[in-house]
Amino acid sequence: MAGGRIADQVGRVLGGRYRLVAPIGTGGSAHVYVADDTTLRRRVAVKVLQPALALDQAFLKRFRAESQAAAALNHPNIMRVFDWGEDAEGPFLVMEFLEGGSLRDMLDSGRRLTVSQAVLVGLEAARALDYAHRRGLVHRDIKPANICFDDEGRSAIADFGLARALAEAAWTEPDGVLLGTARYAAPEAAQGRNVDGKADVYALGWVLLEAVTGDAPPVADTTVATLMARANQPIVAPFGV
Repeated sequence: MAGGRIADQVGRVLGGRYRLVAPIGTGGSAHVYVADDTTLRRRVAVKVLQPALALDQAFLKRFRAESQAAAALNHPNIMRVFDWGEDAEGPFLVMEFLEGGSLRDMLDSGRRLTVSQAVLVGLEAARALDYAHRRGLVHRDIKPANICFDDEGRSAIADFGLARALAEAAWTEPDGVLLGTARYAAPEAAQGRNVDGKADVYALGWVLLEAVTGDAPPVADTTVATLMARANQPIVAPFGV
């Protein structure tokens, strides 16, 4: 979906219910809109995935299963999943709308968390991950863009279940997007081994370090080189940490 077409989607109604109001984010695999739920009369966030994914039956099967699993999660620090569907523009996911933006937005604006703020965000995220892990769900893509805030500062982890579905899709994200995810990957994930909740905890540690220092985990020139380095070379934390 080209940049001009993102804005052109405003006003469309998905699933006969969700009217797209304004774009609020874009990535390699999806575009995110604030939308009106015309049935329950509330604001929601709608993530519209790439149209190519609508042709991938294996992805759609996993997407449905993971969406249902994510919707069953009920924790104050996990972004709620309300609904999912399929549209001519691609599969879509309907989620809780958090007005405060993401940790990525904050870092990109030049702001950082204080140590005390990072402790609070870390505790909230750790409790959310523990809750999900005890129910057999691993996130697999913890990064600043997936930690969001409401207007009172409560943090919530977004995109539970989506990373696993995308990992099994025939369509792949652009390398630049994958590189942004690979920088937080645990060594076992970089080696292609099965991952469990420890990989999420590893990624959360890097996210909190970046949130306080402003220094993102190092990357190489390509996603493959980054993953190889993560799997085989020790990482040195920023000086003074």
